[in-house]
Amino acid sequence: MDVVAGAVEGLRAQLAILSEACDTLTHPELVALLSEVTTVVRSVPALEHQILARLRTETEPRRLGEASWKKVLTTALRVSDKEAKRRLADAAHLGSRQALTGEPLPPLWEATAAAQAAGALDGEHVAVIATFHKDLPGWVAVDTGAAADRQL
Repeated sequence: MDVVAGAVEGLRAQLAILSEACDTLTHPELVALLSEVTTVVRSVPALEHQILARLRTETEPRRLGEASWKKVLTTALRVSDKEAKRRLADAAHLGSRQALTGEPLPPLWEATAAAQAAGALDGEHVAVIATFHKDLPGWVAVDTGAAADRQL
């Protein structure tokens, strides 16, 4: 846990450096910084998906003192029920999975997950893609759905 705590503290320190730099950058440099920061922020949910996938695979909410995963998130993260539900749904579609035999499986929406991890998609993009997948007829072949995901 010391390594993790150090990494989180390092993130905070780097954010402080970037915040201070804002006062010295030119306008074009500020726009470039904003673009870079946006890319990094967009990639953070991929880490959240990894965390939630491991939690859901290895334990249950009751062991964490709550009745449901939604309640675990609302309590621990101080988010609304709606936000917790969204995060859990995103993690279910964009996070790694595990077969019954324990074999690791890729995310259901593999291309979307990769794009999000690279910082190319934000929450709005993911919501549009989720709506597409939700509205996709059940008779559409899995390969066709995956190809559509790559195109989105």
